[in-house]
Amino acid sequence: MSGFFPTFCLMAFLASDPVTTPPTEYETKARILLMVLPYIQWSSESSWKDGPFVIAVLGDSPFGYHLDEGARSLTIHHRPIKIRYITRVREAEGCHALFVCSSEARRLDGIFAWTRGREVLTLSDDPALAKRGIMLNLLLEEGFVRLAANPEAVQGSGLTLGSRLMALARPIRASGASS
Repeated sequence: MSGFFPTFCLMAFLASDPVTTPPTEYETKARILLMVLPYIQWSSESSWKDGPFVIAVLGDSPFGYHLDEGARSLTIHHRPIKIRYITRVREAEGCHALFVCSSEARRLDGIFAWTRGREVLTLSDDPALAKRGIMLNLLLEEGFVRLAANPEAVQGSGLTLGSRLMALARPIRASGASS
């Protein structure tokens, strides 16, 4: 009986120390997306009505439950976050951020036409869309998720990317060449 307790404690310790699995690509991308939004200023922010900060995900969402899960306990600019999954850009009306999925590449010109004149941050994780004018991109490079920003795409949008955000992001020029 005297050897039972130490053996039981060791077994309990080993059983309670599960091997932690690293986060998936889209779990990481969801976290980064939610973490960078507070570093962006919308010029009309002071006139926003009460209500949630709306992130619309356009197309075949790759996030699974990770974006919803991450948004539950966070706020952006002191507002709760609401995630909307949409299939047409018109359904993004009233959103503050629009994540454009790879499935929407063929409709990107129409998406840009809709966002023009609106204070809507565009985001994606598709390198091809990053080169075509999406404002913020979550790109997988050498096994790491990296943030890339297109300052030219942000110009004239009424949005300001904070200096902390720009210090972390790799700039992408409109031509698609990275600096």
